[in-house]
Amino acid sequence: MELSYAFLDIPFSLPYHFARASLLATRLVRVELRDGDLRGRGEATLFESRFPDPKAATAEQVEQAGVALGQGAGREDLLALLPAGAARNAVDAALWDLEAKRSGRRVWETIGLPEPAPVEDMLTVSLADETQFVQELKDSQGRRALKLKLGSPEDVERLELTRAHRPDAELVVDVNCGWTPERLVAMLPVLARHDVRMVEQPVRPEHEEALRGLPRQVPLIADESFYAEEDLPRIAELYDGVNVKLDKCGGLTAALRIVAQARQRDLRIMVGCFAATSLASAAAFQVAQHAEFRDIAGHLILTEDVQPSMPCVDGWLSPPTPELWG
Repeated sequence: MELSYAFLDIPFSLPYHFARASLLATRLVRVELRDGDLRGRGEATLFESRFPDPKAATAEQVEQAGVALGQGAGREDLLALLPAGAARNAVDAALWDLEAKRSGRRVWETIGLPEPAPVEDMLTVSLADETQFVQELKDSQGRRALKLKLGSPEDVERLELTRAHRPDAELVVDVNCGWTPERLVAMLPVLARHDVRMVEQPVRPEHEEALRGLPRQVPLIADESFYAEEDLPRIAELYDGVNVKLDKCGGLTAALRIVAQARQRDLRIMVGCFAATSLASAAAFQVAQHAEFRDIAGHLILTEDVQPSMPCVDGWLSPPTPELWG
């Protein structure tokens, strides 16, 4: 088995604004495993992570994985060998893809899932200036599920504008740690009034103890507060659900374990993503098809995509073909 990898930057179609930053492009790592004529591919996003230099750390970990795979390691071994993060996700996805090519069985068959059908994915409306914000709302016509980025002094006005343009939308909001606990308490009745179905990461992790026992009509989903399997006991005491991102938890193998344990704790399941191509969306699709909330089509906001891509028609995302992945 031969492992190779490359880093690439792909621009966003529009500047991407949220409570903590504004981004113009996404940085990806793409891994390829070759076994004779067979090829397995995986991709992950180098998000703002626990590593001071994400690119250097990712390269080191991918190379470490390559050595281990050459010595006979498999997907389960990677859970102990590498920390949760982009490197493990990309290598794990490449292993799943290669296994599918070797066996002639789709990944969903190996997992034991029914044959996938298209799933409805949510469209993100960024925390942009008013001109871009209104344009994004107008462009969202035809998409039923919207995720509204909040975390600014104008949050109430943004909700009102959203309902003025999209009274029909099934709406969730993502605050990206942008509120204090006091601001959250003040916003909860506003969110209920606008029929918001869920709030993603309202406060910073260091303030989340304020969520314990907080009365709320709108469920709270952990994102920045959640990385990996060991975080679940704490999350279950503070939040109503968890956002499972393959880049953070370290791949599909880890995500499947997390989803099973989260369900045992009666946590609501969201499957999210960072911006990446259809190659990354394909792996996330395997768990997202049975999640309550889905935000996995990061390839739709990029200027480039792999081919064949995963088409999304009126918000309904098609399963990956074997030529793409898995």
